[in-house]
Amino acid sequence: MGKKVGLKEIAYYISTAHVKLDLSFLKKLLKDASKSENPAMNLNFAKKLKAKKFTHGHGYTTVRGWISGRCTIPMSKLIIIINLSKRYFWSDVEKNLEYIKAGPRRGQVKIQFPLKINKSLGSVIGYVLGDGSIDKRFHAVFFSNKNKELLQDFSDKMFEIFNILPRIWVQKKRKFHEKTIWSHRVYSVDAIPSDHCAGLFYPKICADIFYSIFGKFAEGKQKIITRQINESNSSFKQGLVSGFFDAEGSAQSENYSLRFVQDDKTLLKGIQLILKKEGIKTNPIHDYFKNDKIRHYFNITSLPNYYRFYKKIGCISSQKNKELEKLIDKVSHSNKFKNKYDPNDFVLRQSSGSTYKLGIVNKKEK
Repeated sequence: MGKKVGLKEIAYYISTAHVKLDLSFLKKLLKDASKSENPAMNLNFAKKLKAKKFTHGHGYTTVRGWISGRCTIPMSKLIIIINLSKRYFWSDVEKNLEYIKAGPRRGQVKIQFPLKINKSLGSVIGYVLGDGSIDKRFHAVFFSNKNKELLQDFSDKMFEIFNILPRIWVQKKRKFHEKTIWSHRVYSVDAIPSDHCAGLFYPKICADIFYSIFGKFAEGKQKIITRQINESNSSFKQGLVSGFFDAEGSAQSENYSLRFVQDDKTLLKGIQLILKKEGIKTNPIHDYFKNDKIRHYFNITSLPNYYRFYKKIGCISSQKNKELEKLIDKVSHSNKFKNKYDPNDFVLRQSSGSTYKLGIVNKKEK
């Protein structure tokens, strides 16, 4: 998949969605598509749109509702209108799009099309594949975590894409096997009580748009790396692994451990494949039992793989990122590797034009 996706490319997949267009543009679009100055009175135009209800003196109610701004336009009807228009195109619709929603009710979002398929969007999908979900019945996008840093990052990136803030619910403290109970709603990540999990909830249209681009990668407990994800660009997939690792992985410098953990073995294999394509080798998948439940994991070992992971994937969690840096530092200076690798080859940070690694300044990265 390329770097951008336009509304034209997903319109047929979200045909039940409703859109709100700038009213002055909409009137010009309807006049052009109907080839008349009064589209609501045009019988031929109404037939093509399958608009049936006619009010004497006012014309077809559906078209009149659009022209007045009282009603949003179903995407299925907008597709017909654009196909009939000779002067206006999907790019014009994108410029004049005020919002889009899953149906005639609330839940609208404002997207700047074309949508960028980049590392930031990839991390959102990775978060959902990790500690998130898309509700099987209502298709609400959801992400839950105890780490406020990750919750804020997810919220910021979803706002960047959809221009919408989440509904935030705090989870009542529970034991591992107990059912989730939401205790109360808050209105910012900062307001979440310390050491509490919280969930961020988003409307159905967000899931519909994700599905239209990446396939049904998450529905209820079922999560997969779809063909569309595998065919996406490298930057997006790097972000996906980063988000997934922040949600489901761990970095422990004391134990020389860089580990991915998941209940779903097939999903874990999909993550392995992405890492392989990024030049990062992984160890075989192993199993263990925790709380009467089988879990699967794989480790990443060796200094070059740690470094490639750091440079290509990285972590949003400052704590995990710090541990990863300590791990690279520790391994590169260990006796085991001193004759195999030059520690100076593994440059970690860059700030204000100078590169820093283990006290080495102005060292060019190899």
